[in-house]
Amino acid sequence: MKYWEREKLILDRIAENGSVSLTEICEMTDASTATVRRDFEMIQSKGLAERSHGGLHIPERVKQRKNYINGTEILDDSDREKLLIAQEAAAQVKPGESIFIGAGKTCNMLASMLHGIERLTVVTTSITAVLELAECPNVSVTLLGGDVHTGKSYIETLDNDLSHTLRGYFFDKVFVTVEGVDLERGYTVQDKNRTQMYSQISRMTRRMYMLLDSFKFDKRAFATVYPPEKPCRIISTRNMPQKFVQYYAQHGIPCTLLATE
Repeated sequence: MKYWEREKLILDRIAENGSVSLTEICEMTDASTATVRRDFEMIQSKGLAERSHGGLHIPERVKQRKNYINGTEILDDSDREKLLIAQEAAAQVKPGESIFIGAGKTCNMLASMLHGIERLTVVTTSITAVLELAECPNVSVTLLGGDVHTGKSYIETLDNDLSHTLRGYFFDKVFVTVEGVDLERGYTVQDKNRTQMYSQISRMTRRMYMLLDSFKFDKRAFATVYPPEKPCRIISTRNMPQKFVQYYAQHGIPCTLLATE
């Protein structure tokens, strides 16, 4: 059982009973005492529960936060789709791999689900993803250097020297998202400074994943980063508009479409 699966189980038990014991989770998951202790510490560090003698309980300040999952509040249907997509993306990551994680809520959720994967190397532009993984002993994390603009939680513009160094990297898998996708302009983002980085990252992997909740389709942001026929693997939901399903099938672009109910 992966970390995010244990976390969900732990939080569900706390929601049902108000608390959960170390022994109870060990028995339910067949995980070691040391592993579950680390899980408890991670959940406490996110502010989702507090340690008690031999377990966890709900702190007063989060008793009303019923939709708080993987360190992110689930506010609407779009967030619920993002969570499903992040879970599917996490299932694609294997021990010993080197991966790139882009910015955005879906990618941040993905980062929070990687704690139990051994010998993992993660490179990212997301400051939030780094915070999710910073205390994970089995994951090596690199935050790319560059400019962070006001109100952003990710590196928007890479340093020139680092951009050159990045060309020597190679990733088993790349996970990114965008602000919009349509069949005329393709994949688009709001910040034009991200286009060069997206172009570079896509040439440095054998397998690229686009993480797209259904609310991204038929939307157009400012700058195009990839044409609609870009070779990649799509992870979305069955709410994807049918014209996109047909387009991807015609162009041989693999799609994983997840049920939302």
